[in-house]
Amino acid sequence: MSFKTSFAAAGILAALLSVGISAVSQSGRGLMQGYVAFEDVSYNELSNGKLHAKVELRSVSEGFKGVYTADTNNTGSYDFPQISMGEYVLKISAPGYKTYQTELYIPSDFNCNLATMMKKARN
Repeated sequence: MSFKTSFAAAGILAALLSVGISAVSQSGRGLMQGYVAFEDVSYNELSNGKLHAKVELRSVSEGFKGVYTADTNNTGSYDFPQISMGEYVLKISAPGYKTYQTELYIPSDFNCNLATMMKKARN
């Protein structure tokens, strides 16, 4: 194999690899994982399973108007494994606690991790 042939083959291989990488990086999906802690509640108290939060991720993007929902588990964690990229409003609520709400943008192939502290509702 001549130098020109091996150089051309290396160029083709590099082009194929870059196409493969760009195809993977443009899936249009993201991942969101979170942890919800509660004011005045220890991790051990949370693990008894009596306190959970409801998590809602509502799309406000023009192309997709879906809603993802989850409940936290006994460790306060939740996850949304396949999220369409776009803009969202995240809302977390639990009885006796102030509702937490924020706006998010989830890009393609992005892993979003969020920890939230729920504050007690004061009467």
